[in-house]
Amino acid sequence: MNTTPIQEQPVQKRSREELMKIIRETSRSEFILDEMQRYGFWPDGEEQPTLQEDMIRKETALQKDLNTLLREQRKQDNAKVMLRRMRKERMQAAKARRAETKAKREADKKARAEAWKAKQATDITYLGEEVSFGLKNKESDAALLQTKGLPQFENIEQLAKAMGLDVSKLRWLTFNRKVATTSHYKRFEIPKKTGSVRVISAPMFLLKSAQHWVLENILYKQDIEEEAHGFVPQKSILSNAKIHVGQTLVINLDMKDFFPTITYPRIKGMFVKMGYSEQIATVLALLCSEPECDVVDMDGTTYYVQTGQRFLPQGAPTSPAITNIICRRLDRRMAGVAAKIGFRYSRYADDLTFSADEAEGKQHIGRLLWQVKRIVQDEGFQLHPDKLQIMRKGAQREVTGIVVNEKPNISRRKLKEFRAVLYKIEQDGPAGRTWGKGKDLFRSLQSFAAYVAMVNPEKGKLLMRRVRAIRKQYDPTFSTSAWTDFWARVFGKG
Repeated sequence: MNTTPIQEQPVQKRSREELMKIIRETSRSEFILDEMQRYGFWPDGEEQPTLQEDMIRKETALQKDLNTLLREQRKQDNAKVMLRRMRKERMQAAKARRAETKAKREADKKARAEAWKAKQATDITYLGEEVSFGLKNKESDAALLQTKGLPQFENIEQLAKAMGLDVSKLRWLTFNRKVATTSHYKRFEIPKKTGSVRVISAPMFLLKSAQHWVLENILYKQDIEEEAHGFVPQKSILSNAKIHVGQTLVINLDMKDFFPTITYPRIKGMFVKMGYSEQIATVLALLCSEPECDVVDMDGTTYYVQTGQRFLPQGAPTSPAITNIICRRLDRRMAGVAAKIGFRYSRYADDLTFSADEAEGKQHIGRLLWQVKRIVQDEGFQLHPDKLQIMRKGAQREVTGIVVNEKPNISRRKLKEFRAVLYKIEQDGPAGRTWGKGKDLFRSLQSFAAYVAMVNPEKGKLLMRRVRAIRKQYDPTFSTSAWTDFWARVFGKG
């Protein structure tokens, strides 16, 4: 068979790209066959190897089908690969976002913690249940504070610094804990004349220092009524008694549970009325109050469990001054009622005293007592039902323990008892001797002698000399210099 191509006319050459495309779309064998025909290896009319051509055509068709299937498979494989890659990329992106979110949360948490720490160092936003609702109100009445000559504070940090504290210490002193393992007060009981006991709450050093600051810088700058004599500078039980000297009708009354009746809301309201913001007033009121507590020992630990509301502690230096401020309206009303019916009035803490000439005042006793009871109740207090004393002409009339018949004096009976104790000690020594309810005999003797000297200096000097001799002889802690200082404080000279 002649395989030499017959070139009747030139055959157009195909580019390399066209050839490669044809091969990819058919098969190598079909490509060769087509090319041989195109170049004239099998001219028209001549016998051609049809069987081989058919086989090539079929092979080509099968190859095309196979290529199609392969392309489809590649597409599917590529889709799976792409899907896996997309899933992987999404997972990596999700992990990156989670890591970024976590890092952001940690940074935000750290920033909030640092901001809270900084805020806690300069501000107080929470002080326990039932007392924290007003801490957000930080606006004070600057004009009112200036008028009253009171210190002003832009924030809690300034208040703490003024007291010589930092904010954390101030928060610790004022936090209202329902259950605590520490107490800012040392509580003890002292017996009353009636046989009951009085609970004294002595503040610990740090709280006491803060209370003294409040007393000196705020409370003592408040106006109080002239009729108040209890725990007022330059006043005493003697000044309270002198008002009633020579009066032939003296009436003494006592307010029941005086200090516990002045509760935390009343104390806070007092500071707000001064012009302080609710935040500052809350802190000051918590400094000056204490909760009623039960002491519980469990597993070797002492717990102080709050059982009632906060009130004015008897034993804190701020308490008497607060009573005088809160009782201003009571004192004005009492003085007004007394003046209308010819009586004099004075108050020493919870002791109320009225006096008049018996001839003129006896007809008004009922009216006076009725109005006094009404005023006391209006002002949120209560009279003690067993403490009413009406002393008339011919009887020994006492005001806060001082006889006021003709001049301020000490009861003869009391002086006689005291002199008897001094005599027995001078004769037989101090063993087995007592005076009053104090545990320290020498201190009790010295205190009573000073009390007598305050009321009656002439009698007091004689008694103090006898006490001095007894202490010098029997008291190993006696100091001449300390005694000289004590004498100077009582009599104003050495």
